[in-house]
Amino acid sequence: MKKVLTVYVSPLEMDSTEYHLVDLPAAQDRLDTLLLEMNKGFPLYTEVSDYCGREYLADHMPGDMDLKELNFLAGKLAEFDPTQEAAFAGLVRMDLDKGMSELPLCRLIDLANSVDCCHIAPGVENDEQLGHFYVDNDFPVIPSGLPEELYEILDYEAIGRKARMEEGGVFTSGGYVVQHSDLDVSYSQSHCGPQMEVMNT
Repeated sequence: MKKVLTVYVSPLEMDSTEYHLVDLPAAQDRLDTLLLEMNKGFPLYTEVSDYCGREYLADHMPGDMDLKELNFLAGKLAEFDPTQEAAFAGLVRMDLDKGMSELPLCRLIDLANSVDCCHIAPGVENDEQLGHFYVDNDFPVIPSGLPEELYEILDYEAIGRKARMEEGGVFTSGGYVVQHSDLDVSYSQSHCGPQMEVMNT
């Protein structure tokens, strides 16, 4: 399975110099062995040191992460194809655009479970390209029956911007992403309890 994240793991013990760099996802038995070796009666500090191309997550991961839960998330991300990767990046961006600065692992796992809730326009990276994509594919963003010569003078950037603002879509390195159905929040509801209720509404 391809590497998704590299994490720095060390005991939260004063003057401790012990640490490990762990590539995720990791096999469960390897992770269990590592946790057993580092079990010195102190909690563990876990920090992502390499996002492996997912820098959009940088500065938004929680400061206190459970290594097993982080490995579970990494396992899901490792299975994504490019379209699912773009959908996940888009869902993360949508949350950040709502004012969230830190995304709990429960929330990130919900987003990873929800990539099928999105439509993707691959290769569409700005409002002008989005306008062309919608007009060329007969989306209802302009009046029907326009004379052919008017298509040359349409403001495609304005058309794309209006559509994006109305849909709440976002641009990612994999294309334009828009959510078309409710997120799958079953993981946070079963593992994280009431603290996730506000975020999931």
